[in-house]
Amino acid sequence: MTAANSRVNFTFCGQTKCGPLLKLTLALLASTVLTGCQLYRSVRLYEQHWAQPQGDAGGLRYVALGDSAAQGIGASVPERGYVGLLAERLREASGKPVQVINISRSGARIEDVVKHQLPRLSQLQPDIVTVAVGGNDIGEWDAASFAVNAEALCAGLPVGKTVVADVPSFMHGRWRARSLEAARILTDACRPRGLRVAQLHSTLESQGTRGMFTLYAADWFHPNDRGYQVWADAFWSELQSLLR
Repeated sequence: MTAANSRVNFTFCGQTKCGPLLKLTLALLASTVLTGCQLYRSVRLYEQHWAQPQGDAGGLRYVALGDSAAQGIGASVPERGYVGLLAERLREASGKPVQVINISRSGARIEDVVKHQLPRLSQLQPDIVTVAVGGNDIGEWDAASFAVNAEALCAGLPVGKTVVADVPSFMHGRWRARSLEAARILTDACRPRGLRVAQLHSTLESQGTRGMFTLYAADWFHPNDRGYQVWADAFWSELQSLLR
């Protein structure tokens, strides 16, 4: 089949006429690749941003633990991740300066938070702590190991200062069942110790199928700006009670 007797030429779209469907497909592919590259580069940029305390001292010290979601990967700028959004809400609600110390790391699993982030808390003397972790544990899921680390994590967090998000929902395949199990394990480990648990899993589930197309970045894993607003809302319903 040649360009002369075909409506669509799949070879040189820059020189010959492409069908509308092919043009749209190529445009979407190019956009996805570009956005994926931007997400990859943002990991280092956002890590550099949070390497130093953000905000002003002399008021509330907010320490964030977790994985790439706590770093804000997928948001247009680091401050539009849920940590930055919560810091702004804390400033408005308390009327005090808020200093953010974000010790999260992209790629962290719950074991990494227990081993490398949790031990730093006592030295940082936080007024507010948030934790969101577990998404990276779902791929190679080990319920028993997750439960052991969940107990260790919750045992080491300061009561009356901490909100722990249960695990975000993954709305497809076996990952959905795993994320639900992880959310239940983490909730069961934290609540008996008096820790507040943000219902992130059910909040994301309530967004339905439409949320899969409106709340996520190009990798369909990290939230986008709109998605992080939902995360912040889930945290805030519990976090604001710590200010009373």
